[in-house]
Amino acid sequence: MKRLLLFVPVLFFSLLVISCGDKDKDQTPEPTAKSKILVNYPWRMSAVTDLSGKDIPKTQLSGDTKFILEMDIQFQQNATVRALDQTSSQVLNGGTWYLINEEKALDIKIVGFSGEFGLEELTSSKMRLKSKMPVNGVEQEAIMVFQPVIK
Repeated sequence: MKRLLLFVPVLFFSLLVISCGDKDKDQTPEPTAKSKILVNYPWRMSAVTDLSGKDIPKTQLSGDTKFILEMDIQFQQNATVRALDQTSSQVLNGGTWYLINEEKALDIKIVGFSGEFGLEELTSSKMRLKSKMPVNGVEQEAIMVFQPVIK
């Protein structure tokens, strides 16, 4: 009988711990459709265009923008982002990312590639980010076009 009386409180506390664990799982936000697309593959910038869609020649881009052309950007589920060398896949830089403004913008914090970027388009085959950047030494709005890197 004493063993039974000891077993009841142990069972009660065990159930309490298990039920508290389930609540924590419910508080973790589910990934959205857009975040799932972002983390599927690394992304590579294929072009920079003006707002009308006309390609801006690479010779008119700033050094920072040209450097992005040499990297693959990999978004991860834990809100981290890594900049990878395209040839060796070695990590060159890292930081954080968040979808903000009702998923209409992407907030990226990486040295040389930080800011809030308008998310103009995001599909499994293309991402277009709008940002102000120097073009031929003049700050203007432009669109960075990214393609997924499928290896």
